[in-house]
Amino acid sequence: MKILKIDAVAKQFHISTATLRYYERENLLGPIKRVNGIRNFQSADLKRIDFILCVKECGMTLGQIKHFLEIYQQGDETVAERLSILQKQLGQSEVKAAQLDQSMQHLKAKIKDVQALMPE
Repeated sequence: MKILKIDAVAKQFHISTATLRYYERENLLGPIKRVNGIRNFQSADLKRIDFILCVKECGMTLGQIKHFLEIYQQGDETVAERLSILQKQLGQSEVKAAQLDQSMQHLKAKIKDVQALMPE
C-alpha cells in the first residue's frame, strides 16, 4: 500500500503543508488516517481538499466552508440547505466574474488607447 504523504498532497494542490495541517486542525479535513504516525491521505481526503479549494477560490470563507461540511455530515436532511448555500455562492461568483470581465474590457480599451500613442 502506497502512502500518500502530506508533502505530495501539498504539491499536488499547490498549497503548503501548513495549510493542510490547519485544515485538519479546523476540522475541515479528517481526521486523516495515519500509518506509523504519518498522514496517509485517501481519495476522499483529496476530493474534500479539492472542494475546499474550489469554493474558497469562489469566495467562500473558511467559516462558511466549515458550516457547509458540518451540515453535509448530517446527511440528506440538509440537502436543501446545502443546495441553497452553493447556489448563493455561485450567484455571488457570477457577479464577481461579470465585474472582472467589465474591468478587463476597460483595461483592454485603455491598452489600445496607449498603444495608439506609441510612435511607429
